[in-house]
Amino acid sequence: MANMTKKQRELIDDNLKAFIANFGAPRIVKADYGSGFYIYYPADNPNPYSSYIQYCYDINYLNGWLYGVVQGAVRGEFKEVRNDTK
Repeated sequence: MANMTKKQRELIDDNLKAFIANFGAPRIVKADYGSGFYIYYPADNPNPYSSYIQYCYDINYLNGWLYGVVQGAVRGEFKEVRNDTK
């Protein structure tokens, strides 16, 4: 995945598993420059011209972003609001 080092994969492993459990797999692509990563969702999007949904500046930002997305979706305070909009 995304030409990550073993250490980088280990760092995001828990938060990536939680993301996948809640939303399905993203496609994470290493940027051609610097230490950033592009996140595409869903991973199996058949549209080759789909836009990325997030750019993460580095592996720590990616790890935090994965955590934040999951927490935002499962927090109890937001469930009533989400259910009211359906």
